Amino acid sequence: MARLISGKLLKVSGRIGDVVVCKRYGKTYLRSLPEKVNHPNTEKQLAQRMRFAMIQQFLRPILPFIKVGFGGLAVGRSAYNAAVSYNLQFALKGDYPDIALDYVNSRVSRGNLPGTKSASLLRDGENAVCVKWECKSKSRKANGDDVVAVLLFFPSTGYCYWSWDAGKRSDGMVTIKLPDEQKGNTVTGYLSFITQEFIGAKMKVEHISDSCWCGELVFH
Repeated sequence: MARLISGKLLKVSGRIGDVVVCKRYGKTYLRSLPEKVNHPNTEKQLAQRMRFAMIQQFLRPILPFIKVGFGGLAVGRSAYNAAVSYNLQFALKGDYPDIALDYVNSRVSRGNLPGTKSASLLRDGENAVCVKWECKSKSRKANGDDVVAVLLFFPSTGYCYWSWDAGKRSDGMVTIKLPDEQKGNTVTGYLSFITQEFIGAKMKVEHISDSCWCGELVFH
């Protein structure tokens, strides 16, 4: 796909013969139409479609969280596309047709703010779970007042809970109540930190940490 540098030459959009003119994020591109594929269902193509479908199924229910979590990487592309690109590369394991989501290496946020070395998801009485994390960091960029962002996701039902202000880094833990109707289902969790400097500002990579998977459990 070629990019049109000078916008003064012409102002067009759509198809011209075998070329399509389109705009994305304020830039104009020229791309050729795809050639006809004689064998569209090779194992390699089926594997790629399966990988892409699994990442979409994972990310779409949590899109509002992704828009912020990958907002610092939304340069010349959307935060969602940045999340798809990263998780396609790192968040899948196994060979076709036995491909599975690798929660440990998946990410719902990406940034340069120091994260945590470990986090865990535990039961905490009736209708609640507890998210715990290692709050100490040797990095000067980490601050005890960094805001905790938590995402809890039930893969089998699609139910999501998230909070951008669940506590502070120095707290070390937070308890979250969940609805009765999710009992008996497996919940998986993620934890991120956001610097206070982000409040009211555009997300940058220095404002947010990589997310940390907290594990999973059956919610009772």
